[in-house]
Amino acid sequence: MLIKANFKHSTVPASCVLGSSWADWRRIFAQTKPNGSIEYLICLPAHGAVIGAWFGAWPMPLDWERPWQEWPISVSYGTIAGYLVALVASLGFVLSCFRSLHIKSE
Repeated sequence: MLIKANFKHSTVPASCVLGSSWADWRRIFAQTKPNGSIEYLICLPAHGAVIGAWFGAWPMPLDWERPWQEWPISVSYGTIAGYLVALVASLGFVLSCFRSLHIKSE
């Protein structure tokens, strides 16, 4: 389930936009240098999903007897939460950049 959630939130949107261009994948995900609003809307949520999964793994070793700490429930919830927070953040970032570009052009 964790692999499906990370795959769905990070790889599928990127593959739809970037295709098989290895240079674009490396530029966006390894170097974190997106160009344009579409690439920001792909890059930030993908990184947010990975960071959310990492934060979701923290409560797992505390107590395995609780049902919400079973593998991969907390990691999956962390992935989804990280994706959603980063998606909203990337949308705000793109809108603020678009607004500043729109104001400069007038």
